[in-house]
Amino acid sequence: MERLSIAFTNYILKKEVISKEDYEIYLYGFQSFLELFLNLVCSLCIAAFLHMEVECLLFFILFIPLRSFNGGLHLKSYYSCLIFSCATMTVILLIVKYFSLKAPVSFLLYFVFMVLIKLTGAVDHPNRPVDTNENQTFTHKTDRTLFISFLAALSFLLLNLENYIFLEALVYLLVLSTLILSKFTGGNTPRKD
Repeated sequence: MERLSIAFTNYILKKEVISKEDYEIYLYGFQSFLELFLNLVCSLCIAAFLHMEVECLLFFILFIPLRSFNGGLHLKSYYSCLIFSCATMTVILLIVKYFSLKAPVSFLLYFVFMVLIKLTGAVDHPNRPVDTNENQTFTHKTDRTLFISFLAALSFLLLNLENYIFLEALVYLLVLSTLILSKFTGGNTPRKD
């Protein structure tokens, strides 16, 4: 990804679309875009292969906001992160596809994981510390995300959509696990709530 990002950035620099002062910004932007794009393509291929496109979309809707606002486990390289992300999503989708729990049991598990996520708190990435104002903003966004997910879980429960509420419980277990791992691996520093 880095080589391709460098090639793109060098090309637009050579064409005088950007200045030398903006080089690092565009390099970072291209690399972030390419990494996100590859992750999305891999995830969509996995979902299509499993015939679980809706569940994959729900996985992302549940996972991305919490991961963005709460932090979590960061691996040392992009490719290890890509493999870990695809593997965990695949395992969760396969569990949902081949196993089920009654909706009330899944709701209870989801609720316990949600409370534990809130109690565990967020973590910073060592390369991007969060100041007090940002922390308050992220905490409010996390609370809003948890509230919306609670309404979704309650709807799934009332509509007896066992697979969706089970998926929600598993995604929250994943988020909780990565938060706990990040706090104990020393790769991240705890954020103060």
